[in-house]
Amino acid sequence: MKKYGNWVKFEDLKKKDKIFRIINLILMTLMLCVTIGLLAYYISIGDKDNRMVSCIMMCVVYILPFILELIIRRRIQNLVIFYYLVYALVAGLVGSALNMYYKISWFDILVHIMAGYTFSFFGILILSRLEKYHSLKPITIIIFCFFCTLSVELVWELIEWFSDLVLGQTAQGNVVPGYGAPLVTDTDLDMLCNLIGGLIFAVQFLIGKFTKYSMGIKFFEEELLPESQKNEIKTSDELLKNKDDDSDENKNNDE
Repeated sequence: MKKYGNWVKFEDLKKKDKIFRIINLILMTLMLCVTIGLLAYYISIGDKDNRMVSCIMMCVVYILPFILELIIRRRIQNLVIFYYLVYALVAGLVGSALNMYYKISWFDILVHIMAGYTFSFFGILILSRLEKYHSLKPITIIIFCFFCTLSVELVWELIEWFSDLVLGQTAQGNVVPGYGAPLVTDTDLDMLCNLIGGLIFAVQFLIGKFTKYSMGIKFFEEELLPESQKNEIKTSDELLKNKDDDSDENKNNDE
């Protein structure tokens, strides 16, 4: 059975993958039901904040990875879908559909820090398609992941600008009287928060690679990498560990 490159039937998945996938489907279904319920409620009261559009957009966002799987005929890793759904839950359902961005002043900051951290993992996902991922230097992986999450943030801000301009939303803030547009400080702050999230991931990755504390990095790599790559990663880590042990032993002998 190939986990990557071809479509794998549900019954052919490993037990762990089946359980993880069912959890993702349940989470997606619950989010979808709640959002549809909110949509019906906002339609009935004629919501002046125009959250109906947000609800419709979020329903599409929830099912997007599953539609993408059918298009590319390959299952997306469960970990990626889980992170995606959790972020959509916080940023979309709680933030937009329930209007928390305007009820809690720091909520937007939290969401963009989460975005900077979460979308850094897509850098590893992209690099994992390379045959020699295990030979890449950690600093190369960090830089790629860092620019990957900044690129996502750029697209996000363009989507916010488009939704405000075309759909009459206020994703970039309310229009300033006499100015005719929101202040650009909101976009600047969003990008800064995304930068902070990316830096948090970079620190975690460095600790996981250069210390004895994994910090979850090995788990993420095992979930994202193909089977052939996992064996090479383990071999590389074992060689590095043996090299460190030999260095410590030689140091003790010298003493």
